[in-house]
Amino acid sequence: MKEDIDVRRIFLLNPDQRLLEEAAHSGVQVRSAQVDAMDESALRIPLAEAAAAGLYVNPARALWTLADPAAVQRLVRDNRLAPCGIEAAPGDPRLTVETLSVHGMHQAVGITARTPYGLLHPAPLTDDAAAEVRAVVTALLDLTGYQYGPAHTSVALTARGPVITGCRAGLGDDPVPELVRAAGGCDLAAGAVAVLAGRLVEPARPHRFAAAVVLEAPWKPGSAEVGGLPRVLHVVAPEPPRPGHVVIEVDSPETAERQVADLRALVLGEDG
Repeated sequence: MKEDIDVRRIFLLNPDQRLLEEAAHSGVQVRSAQVDAMDESALRIPLAEAAAAGLYVNPARALWTLADPAAVQRLVRDNRLAPCGIEAAPGDPRLTVETLSVHGMHQAVGITARTPYGLLHPAPLTDDAAAEVRAVVTALLDLTGYQYGPAHTSVALTARGPVITGCRAGLGDDPVPELVRAAGGCDLAAGAVAVLAGRLVEPARPHRFAAAVVLEAPWKPGSAEVGGLPRVLHVVAPEPPRPGHVVIEVDSPETAERQVADLRALVLGEDG
């Protein structure tokens, strides 16, 4: 570890607006660069400059690998991170895994289920299944050489174990961060800024189930009214052509689909 680093400064490659906002809110200075992450030689220049300035950076090869879906799948295949000969089938349950890495240590801070009705967090997994998912994801990140920051990994649960279907550096797309936070888990943006500054993040276990659903315009009530509906935890109104999304507290995985259908009926006027 760098003993003399200024922990109030971080480096962001192709910066995510959500991380820029969190850094500004936290009083963290940002040095950034816009570079084609698929061009390894171009990546080396800003990374070397940031490292020389005392900032924590990832190896160029790690960022290049995670920017290339085919390279990720080669790592999965060549290192036997999936059960031999097994590929994900269309009907296999799908998960997304959010990780935060610091000094090459990878912490899985959120596992979310993708369902026909939307997203559910935390994913309703047994302890053994969750441990398998975490193990395969962190093994992949080790193989890439990823050192600092958030990563978003897609996983299919086959009958013979978890199979990684994709992985990239960065936060999960909205509404994943809002969903994880609303369930009482990790604040992904704040955690990402912390690990990019070289600081460990305390683990946080979600204390309730929450579901997120993307809703196209038009909404019958206004966003303020939607925010006042029972169980609603977070709202982003649609701005056509971009849809909006709503995060709600749900009683259990078994009742989540019904509760999302009730929300859709209120917001879109659909039959429940």
